[in-house]
Amino acid sequence: MKSGLSFCLVIILFITYLVGCSSSRKTTVESEPSSSEPALDESFDPLILDDEDITFSEEIIYPVKPEVESTITETKMALENSNVEIDGFRVQIFATKDIEAATIAKKEAEFAFIDDSVNVYIEFDSPYYKIRAGDYRDRENAENFRETARQKGYTTSWIVKTKVWSNPPLEEIKDE
Repeated sequence: MKSGLSFCLVIILFITYLVGCSSSRKTTVESEPSSSEPALDESFDPLILDDEDITFSEEIIYPVKPEVESTITETKMALENSNVEIDGFRVQIFATKDIEAATIAKKEAEFAFIDDSVNVYIEFDSPYYKIRAGDYRDRENAENFRETARQKGYTTSWIVKTKVWSNPPLEEIKDE
């Protein structure tokens, strides 16, 4: 009798468990937009606008006071004479992972290009030390210097687009 009672108790608990799980299921009801929310008008088509005929008048030039114009001119001259980094070109002549080899190559390049009045730089781009020469604003001058470099023995040199100095001071080569 005890086993029958415990069996009934297990069944009652199992049914209670099932009823409890089934009632805990979430029910979602799709809500319709309330009347307080404005309805969006999606009927606008931008392709129906005939805006190909929009024209702009010529640039308007405003007169500048002489004292302001002289200040602008002085500022432009100061910027032209300053040394800032700009987009330009250099000629890469050598690359190595060894800092000592890069330093030696830089000294050799400085000596080789002493008559050409160009600066030679070591630029580190992990894991390589790159020896690059020149500060050229346009590619044509960089091409001319690359030919000079190839004639002086740097046959694998190539042009690299990078940041260059606008007015580079020429470094003096020191004998060590």
